[in-house]
Amino acid sequence: MVVAPCKATPTAENWERHRPLIKRLYADEGMKLKEVVAIMASQHGHNATLKMYKDRIKKWRLDKKNKEGDMLAILRKKTEREAVGKSSSFRVRGQPVAIEDVYHYFKRKKNMRDQEAYNAPTPSDVSCRTPSPAPTVPPFGNDIQMMTTNPFSWPDQFAQPEGAQYANATENLDDTEIDGMVVSTPERTFSEYNEQILQCTLRDMYNLISNNGDIPRSPSNPQTLLIPERLLLAIKTYVDGSFERGSWITGEDGYCVALGMPSSSPFNFCGYCQSAMSLLDRGLLVEFRRMLSKAFSVVDTLIRTQHPRTLDCIIDSVLYLRFRECHDIVELLLGYLSRISMILLTKDCPLARILRLISMLEIDSLEQGLTEAWRCALNGFEKALGELHISSLDINLDFTIRVYSHLSGSVVETHLRRLLAQAEKESRISKSTLQVMVCLGWNLYDQSQFAEAEQLFLDVLSQAWGKGWYFLEVDALGHLARSQHQQDNKSSAEKNLRQSIQCTCETWGMADPLTIGRMIVLLEWLREWGREEEADQLQAEITEATGRDDIDEELDEELDGH
Repeated sequence: MVVAPCKATPTAENWERHRPLIKRLYADEGMKLKEVVAIMASQHGHNATLKMYKDRIKKWRLDKKNKEGDMLAILRKKTEREAVGKSSSFRVRGQPVAIEDVYHYFKRKKNMRDQEAYNAPTPSDVSCRTPSPAPTVPPFGNDIQMMTTNPFSWPDQFAQPEGAQYANATENLDDTEIDGMVVSTPERTFSEYNEQILQCTLRDMYNLISNNGDIPRSPSNPQTLLIPERLLLAIKTYVDGSFERGSWITGEDGYCVALGMPSSSPFNFCGYCQSAMSLLDRGLLVEFRRMLSKAFSVVDTLIRTQHPRTLDCIIDSVLYLRFRECHDIVELLLGYLSRISMILLTKDCPLARILRLISMLEIDSLEQGLTEAWRCALNGFEKALGELHISSLDINLDFTIRVYSHLSGSVVETHLRRLLAQAEKESRISKSTLQVMVCLGWNLYDQSQFAEAEQLFLDVLSQAWGKGWYFLEVDALGHLARSQHQQDNKSSAEKNLRQSIQCTCETWGMADPLTIGRMIVLLEWLREWGREEEADQLQAEITEATGRDDIDEELDEELDGH
């Protein structure tokens, strides 16, 4: 569907929203920049000049043109690694570069740089790794053995169940059977594993943003075509069984909760992941790493409590990171979830099977597999609770916003208005009604209908007032501020955003991901308005709010040792 063009100059948020699509068209599919400009204007209403696109391409480091410094660095790195018997593969600005292209580049060059340039430090745009070996597909049978490689440096003594060899060896899945497939569960306790696993994960996250640490990308695990079907079966068993056994019930606030489990929000995990990426977008790498560490630190609680929203929060976060093209982080997270679940949960627990099967999905079909898995879980909730139960509706809204965000906004709007009509028919003012209104307002915002979005958020605030639906009020207040900002109503936008930050801080604390996320938005506005001194102060508050992680302590120890 063709979106009516909006002639307004794109904002920084518009650029970030369209960034994955622009990258795919320009960098991945190799379109000319003029073609990308035309497509984005005619089909997505993103009107910008060719110069604006060139500036963004440079800022995003998507330049296609090879640079002599990059080519020299590749040549030097290849020579050094060959001297110690290592093979190499290279990427420049995230794109693979064949060594034959490097040779061809120098063959065409007439004037070469001197030896000093050849020995210069490796540019940050250039990354190098040892190519992963091609996976071996085992014969299919009752005793399935999966050939795989370990993408990260997990020590054998705790990362692998007894009888499993992860480093280019056969992994024997010999304990828990899933329709002919078996999943191994280690016999050691969580206390023996968790700390070491978390430490290795933190180290790998540090390497992800370090110029000197190149993490090899693992090949897709060898799969059978039955894995997606087994995944759906495991999810259906898990969701239906939890409702049938009474493990999941509707709490006093109307939301679905786990019986006998401590009250804990699974949404902090999603919030930490999204706040981490917002920090990365703004070049705050240390804060990014810390927020990602926080996300990993709540995984054990997320899995142990088996909250009814645990599974879809995990899928939501993985898809979010996947759509942001954070492939290394996705692989790291999936491996961590799989290992921790096998330690925390019993060997016959469906959630452990689900997370293990998700980690075995082919990389190329990961999005499709996760989408179908999420849809299967949603169907289970709607079957057990009804489509308009607040928890069913929440999952439906999150699923719609995440999975269909690439479609025309009007398509999503039609779906949301249908849900709103159903909710209003059942009850004029309810949590369900207002939750759909918030999502509809965000959809209108996404379509650049800022005035309509602002009015909808004001309606939510007026109807939620005094009913104790605090999260809805805070959520609507933050979105209202964004809508006003887009209409250049700076005073109201800043006032409402600051009020939203104050409310979340007083209720959930400064370190809450929602608080930090709103602070990041305000930081961007202050920079945009040229209020650098206030922005610097706010950035210092964000850094303090993200806190320190174990990597900071290790770095301090290394500095003290020197």
